[in-house]
Amino acid sequence: MSEKTRQRAFHFKNIIPPDPEAVPFGEWPVPNRNFYKAFRRWLQKGGYSENSVNLYSVAARTALGYLPGLYWQIDPEKDLEKVKKRIAERGLSESTQHEYHKGLLKLAEYFRHKLNKPYPPRPINWAYHLKGVPDWLCDHVKEYIHHRRKEWRPEDKHRRTLDVLGHLAPTLRFMAETAQINTLEDLDPLLWFDYLELRLAAGINPNTINCHLFGFKRFLHYLDESDKPVCQRTLLIKPLTVGGRVPKDVPIEQLQNLLAEIEDQAAHKHASNRRMAILDRAWVHLMLYSGLRTCEVRQMQLKDINWESQRIRIEASKGFNDRMVFMNTITIDALEKWLEIRGDAEYLTDHVFLYRHKPLSQRYCQVRLSTYGKRTGNHISPHQLRHSCATLLLNAGAPIVTVQTLLGHKKIDTTMGYA
Repeated sequence: MSEKTRQRAFHFKNIIPPDPEAVPFGEWPVPNRNFYKAFRRWLQKGGYSENSVNLYSVAARTALGYLPGLYWQIDPEKDLEKVKKRIAERGLSESTQHEYHKGLLKLAEYFRHKLNKPYPPRPINWAYHLKGVPDWLCDHVKEYIHHRRKEWRPEDKHRRTLDVLGHLAPTLRFMAETAQINTLEDLDPLLWFDYLELRLAAGINPNTINCHLFGFKRFLHYLDESDKPVCQRTLLIKPLTVGGRVPKDVPIEQLQNLLAEIEDQAAHKHASNRRMAILDRAWVHLMLYSGLRTCEVRQMQLKDINWESQRIRIEASKGFNDRMVFMNTITIDALEKWLEIRGDAEYLTDHVFLYRHKPLSQRYCQVRLSTYGKRTGNHISPHQLRHSCATLLLNAGAPIVTVQTLLGHKKIDTTMGYA
């Protein structure tokens, strides 16, 4: 018992499991007991509440009690799936089984982290995306995407594959339903214009249709460069004419409301709210004052920060371009306060921004800004913060070429669209 708190120090009890086939904690091999303790610390350092730590720990004790051998011999997929089936056989309620399954998923994640095992690749449902498209044409699509995947980061390959299919597959499905497609040359302009008429009648935005045309033509250009016979007239189709880009920067008053709300949450009485707000404050400042993209925030690593020169190195960003961005004192302060509570490097990856041990997901920033927007009555998207960064710099007298360099734009016309 502690003299200071007058409470007994936390210890691991040798609780007898309800299932007699599960081995009690006290009879586990010492490495497994240490692994379990490290799992709990990993959860705590990741910002989980004590209730969540205890729920996930129950699932971990159940799994390690069922599985024989040492922890490094356990397969995160096959063995934990066996545990899942044994839990289902115990006749527990659906809600209890759901909690066990969440804990097993978290345990599998820790296994991969501890043993440095990669995540299994997420499958692509080709039959769903290319339904009705001839098999030979599906093979060309898969070959094209395999070629494109060489340009993408490993963590982006699944998402980027879905993006490409999202622009290309609807066009091909329509053409396959409308006409008999026997060769690549059958993908002619008449089929495209039929598709265009249908999409316009459905009220689809011309910019979206242009994205579909760009994806379709890029696919055909790849085939053409691979010496496949394609309809050359299709390659000459012009996109729809759309109006000029309108600046999407956020009014100053709305920015002030957003930053004030984040500061309020950073002082919240609940630790989880404070942690998320301190995290959000850091990346919002980087996007607003340093002009980072959402993908650059998600991919940013500790080694990229140069505290002495107050700069961040952005590597292999859009178009595989590198650049340096600067941080003001407010951004540095926000970033330092986040790193103070981020967690020990022993339990985490090198990414600067992490949520529940993982790098931020593609939609994290969008969802968080939407949450703040509901509280302040303003709708702000992550990309609007970059627009606001350009506007603030230009209004302060920064040369347009300087803004172009800081934002990482290849063409100055793109920067002008941000102004």
